[in-house]
Amino acid sequence: MNIYKVDLDYESYLFDSNYIENSPSSLKVIRDFEYIFFLVNKEACVLKNARNYDKNYLTKLKNLGFIIPHLSPDADKAVSWWGNRHDYSLEKILNSKITSANLAQKNNWGFYQGAIVKNLQEIEEHLKIHQDYKNWIIKRPHGFSGIGHYQFNSDNFNKFILEKILIGEVLLEPFHNRVFDIGTTFEIEAGLIKRQFIVENINSVQGGFKGGVGASSVDKFKKYIQEKYKYSLDEYEKTAREIARAYLDLGATNNIQIDSFIYLEKNELKIYPLVEVNYRKSMGLVIQTLADKYPECERISWFIKSQKEITLDSDFYTSNGEMTRLSPEGTHFISYLKQHTSDEGPA
Repeated sequence: MNIYKVDLDYESYLFDSNYIENSPSSLKVIRDFEYIFFLVNKEACVLKNARNYDKNYLTKLKNLGFIIPHLSPDADKAVSWWGNRHDYSLEKILNSKITSANLAQKNNWGFYQGAIVKNLQEIEEHLKIHQDYKNWIIKRPHGFSGIGHYQFNSDNFNKFILEKILIGEVLLEPFHNRVFDIGTTFEIEAGLIKRQFIVENINSVQGGFKGGVGASSVDKFKKYIQEKYKYSLDEYEKTAREIARAYLDLGATNNIQIDSFIYLEKNELKIYPLVEVNYRKSMGLVIQTLADKYPECERISWFIKSQKEITLDSDFYTSNGEMTRLSPEGTHFISYLKQHTSDEGPA
């Protein structure tokens, strides 16, 4: 029987030179989101759990049809579940935003008018070349969920702040008027694409993940996007497959998740095919697994909110109708599942 642990500190393991396994900061994130293993798991197995779970909560999930593993916090030889951890050097390359930025520019998949810079002088020189763009964003090459992003206006920015951010190379590019975000996953077996699925990622302005929308088939999902945003994903599907093949050529052997977005420019919706690639499991996998669980629905929504956000948003429950809580008690972030039937509108 397989033994797993939920290593949501995978990016830190790859890119943080001061990484310490089971550090307080890592454990906080793992304990808040470890339960996603229950939502995705499909086998009888053992989980080396980082937190305790109330029996009533586990029974509730079982009654909903989720497969709950045997919990063993002291289990030995647990296999990391979130990250691949098969080739450290290769995984650093495949998960780096520098890799995705270079591929995007080379193939016209994104990073338009972008540059990889390492000092304030290079930033100022790039802004002079592209004076038509006023709003810009800086991204650290190894951050995730919007961590390390910094937005500024080229006509009025704080040089001191930029110099503090510039520790090593960063990505600089115009800040686009994003309309919606999507994540496309290619499930890989023996170097071959076995399945593709697409979800809508609901992100904060800063890029923090807040949930998403998925459907049990790509056609259902594309219909939802067409009805809600009046945008066809047909051409994007082909581009996403080209991106996946480029990562297979680089050496990827496991799942590839591509982040993309649609933005508004001069009253026209345009696609930005390659923002970054996650060569690991992703929240998109959680969304899709939930959607697969309810094939009778047109789509499902998975909301993630902090307790503070729910308190401030007095209309959250009334505006979203009947929902099922999927997160355990005692977590800072609370998640809910909503099933959408065929007689609902596109919103």
